[in-house]
Formats: sequence, structure tokens, C-alpha cells
Amino acid sequence: MKPRLLLPLIAAAGALLLTGCGQTGPLPVFGKAITPDWIKADFDGQPGDEFVATSNLQDVVFNARGEVVGWFVKSYAGTPYIKRNADGSANLSGLKNQASLVNMVGDRKALALAGGGLDPAQPAETTEPQLTTNLPANEQTAVFRYTQNGVDVTKTVTLHPRNFKIDVKTEVAGGPANVDMLFPGLGKADNPRVQAYARNGAEPASVQGSGTLTVENIQYAALQETGSGPFGPGQLAHALIVQPQGDTTASATLTGGEQGLITARVPAVSNLEVYGGKNELIHLYQSGYTALPGLFAPNLFGKISLFIVKIMESIYKVVGNWGLVLMLLTVLLRAIMWPLMQAQGRTTARMQVMQPKIKEIQDKYKDRKDRDSQVAMQAEMQRLYKDYNFNPAGCLSTFVPFPVLIALWSTIRNFEFDSGFLWLPDLAIPDPFYILALLYLIVNIGQLYVMTRKNPQMFRQQAFIYLIFLYFALTFPAGVTIYIILSTLIGIIQQVIINKQVEAETATIGQRVQKTTVAAGAGGGEAKTVITKSAPNMPGATKPRKPPKTLDAPKD
Repeated sequence: MKPRLLLPLIAAAGALLLTGCGQTGPLPVFGKAITPDWIKADFDGQPGDEFVATSNLQDVVFNARGEVVGWFVKSYAGTPYIKRNADGSANLSGLKNQASLVNMVGDRKALALAGGGLDPAQPAETTEPQLTTNLPANEQTAVFRYTQNGVDVTKTVTLHPRNFKIDVKTEVAGGPANVDMLFPGLGKADNPRVQAYARNGAEPASVQGSGTLTVENIQYAALQETGSGPFGPGQLAHALIVQPQGDTTASATLTGGEQGLITARVPAVSNLEVYGGKNELIHLYQSGYTALPGLFAPNLFGKISLFIVKIMESIYKVVGNWGLVLMLLTVLLRAIMWPLMQAQGRTTARMQVMQPKIKEIQDKYKDRKDRDSQVAMQAEMQRLYKDYNFNPAGCLSTFVPFPVLIALWSTIRNFEFDSGFLWLPDLAIPDPFYILALLYLIVNIGQLYVMTRKNPQMFRQQAFIYLIFLYFALTFPAGVTIYIILSTLIGIIQQVIINKQVEAETATIGQRVQKTTVAAGAGGGEAKTVITKSAPNMPGATKPRKPPKTLDAPKD
């Protein structure tokens, strides 16, 4: 592989990775972190207001009965889809009209109760909910009360802004001993996997496609968007998971197909934990769901990601700051990959030193397209490679760290940090002051320079890549950008050291030593030995050649 193609290829792979491995979506509007809060506004255009719990991760819209009528998980944390009108009122059109933003419940309702006089499709007498936000406790709580056909319902919903979990406590008075709670989804998925795992069960029971299935005494029930390939379901896949808590015993009726649905039969007083968010390993791990049997099987990248997370958690126990954790993790991983990056760096450095000779050979044969000339050019190139101990296959080492780098990117991108760092309010969202984006551009241009310093044309050709990537850098979570900047700085230092080593090693390549004895002149002078060093086109030479040195011949 030609080294000049490496950066564009890496850039293309990076572009796919940064956009969710080929899945497109809106990039976030730049700004500060969203302060979790409750917003009262009209969402559905019907009489009465709705109540929106907004945060960096999602916007969840409840009606007055505590039923979820809009469940919007953000592809990029911190994207503010809710705007403010000139009069201070909330504008929810961004939630309703954003084509790439999926409402997980579609045109249905989640957390709706049915049975024994309760019917989500019929009117009910409601009261104004009690809304509170407790940021230190990571809680947004709403208490909804309504009466329908003589049955009184109190529903307490607690969201956790730093993850996708919702606690749902329900009390039904004057009605049946058991009611059904509905969990529809996943909006755009025409055939989600619907499964449940019975307590002490051997394996999950599932239905995909048409049909229904009832599972008694569940440990959990889940609706999940599925996907295949090395990256799993993808960054935009969703999941809805229901887990009974405490003494609550629940059964689940699973409905497959386009109208995927979990109907959980719960007692009149019940306590459920509901996860509604990304069907992605790191979020599931941080929420405690990867231990659930049969829910999520990590692939190679996922196993690497879990290993990285556990390293991060171990470091955090010592330093107590996620920013320092990222910096120490970067240094640790660069140290582990140092030998591999050393081999890659030496290949790059040798190619740069060889570049003038390669150009000479290419220019020599540029107008000679016959087979013999092409064979001769390849022979000269092979001799050049041999002289410089250069192996073109060494370029492939560039791609060896990719599994780790991809897993690391996914890990930091999806990890929810509970603190800021320096001027950064939140490591999980982009830097609101754009300082990290500027540093990102500077260090990457610096890295490109040390890799192409002997080929200004290549530098100019490839520098624009980082100008394009600057826009992506503005959208990176701050934690990701910190890793990239520090890792690149370490890479620059390593490459500068390698460049000096390779130039010293190749400084004598192409030299030839000539030893000539000059006879005595007619005047009977003494014979002299002349030693001449020449190094035409010597790679790495920076000083002009010295004149031949004349030494006196040994006397008899």
C-alpha cells in the first residue's frame, strides 16, 4: 500500500466511525450543557399542556396522566431540540418535526394503564402534577394523579438525567388487584426483538415477527432494535427494558412485529425500573443491564470496550476525577501500543527519507511506459527499498491498533461522566468554548507536518482533511477530544524521536569511499594518498560536502 494513501483511508474510516459507522443524523447545535428541568408546553395540539423532562441525553414528554407520548433519545448528547420563543414560552416543534429524531413510542403511549375501568383511550379527571428537579441526586420527579371510572391512580415517575433509567411507582385504589401497563416501541423499528426472561428461567423467551407470548414472573422484558456487523446494532439503535423492583411480581405478554409491544401485568401497588435509550453496550453497562442473562452479547469491540471501562473505573477510584482518568488512560494505552506505533513510525520516517530518491526514479521513467522500462523501474525501487531496509508491508501496521482505537472511541463517546474538568462543564458533551476543537486542529496539523516534513506537497494535499475534521471536533464529547489531543501529542514526540533515529541510521547510505595514491611529481616530491568521500543525493544530509582530505603518505 502506498503510504500517501494511508491518511486519506484513515480519514475515510474515521468519518464513518464519527458519524455512527455510516448512519447519518443531525450534528448537535453548539452550546452549553442542557440543565435538566421540567418544561410545561403544548406538544400534541390538543387541549391541555404536556410536561417535558429535558436533559442532555433525552427529552421525554408526559401527558397529565403520566403517560409518555413523546420519547426522544438524542443521537448526540447535549443537542437542544427545544427552543424558546420571544415571549419565553417553549417551542417543541424541533421535537415533532426533526426527521432524524425518532419518537420511540410513535403515535402510541408508554406507561399507560389498562383494565378494571382504566382505559388509555378514554378521558379521565386529572390534576396538575407535582414537578421537582434534584440535580445533586440526579433526579427529575413528577407525581401524576387522575381518576377514571371511580378508580384513583397515583403514578410517581423519577428520571435520572445522566442515564436512561426511569423509576415508575404506581398505586391504584378502588380498582382491580392487577392492571396492565403498556410499553410500545420502538418507533421506527418494523421488527424489533421482543423477549422476556423468567426468574430462574433457563433462557430468554422471545418473539420476532408476528405472534404473542406470555412469560410469568419475569426478571426483565425488553424491546430491542437488532443489527449485525462488527459494530453491533449501531449508535442509533434503541432499547426499552422493564425490570420489576423490590417485592413487585410481574408477568409480560410479548407482541412481535411492527407493533412491537410489552404488556406488563403488575399489582395495584407496583415498582418498576424502565430503561428507554440506546441499545448500546456502554450505556447498558453503566445502567447495570449487561449482567442480565441474554440481553446483550458483546462482540470483539464490545469486550475491548468493557475492558477499557473497567480500567477507567479502577483509575477513578484512585484519582477521583474523570478528566485525570482520561489523561492517565491515554498515557497508559500509548505506552502499551508504543512498540507497535514505533514500527509504524519507523516505516513513515524511512519513507520520508527515501522520498527524494523515489521521485528521481519516478521522474526517470515517467515517459517510458514499455514493459521493459517498467520492470527496470520496479527493480530500481526494490534496490532502493533494500538499501534503506524498507518493507512496504510495514504500512499495514497502521491498521493493527484500529480495533482498540475504535473500541476506545465508542467507549468514551458513550460513557456518561458525572463531572466536568477544568473549564469544561461536562465531559460527555462538546466543549462549549471551542478551545479543545482549536487544540485538536493544531496538534493534528503538527502531527501531519512531522510525518510529511520532507514532502511539502503531500502536507498541503492532506492538511485540508483536518480542516474538514475540525467540524467533527466541534461535535466530539469533550472527553473524546481530550484523549485525541493528548494521544496525538505523544505521537508527535514519538515520531520526532523516530525521525532523528532513522536519519542517523540512513545518513551513510549511498556513501562510497575512494582511496587514491598520487605519484610524486617531477620535482621528486613525496607520494600522497588521497581519501575522497562522496555521497551523492545522500538521504538525510544537511551539510555541504567537504573538499577531499589529503594525507601524507607514510615515510620509509
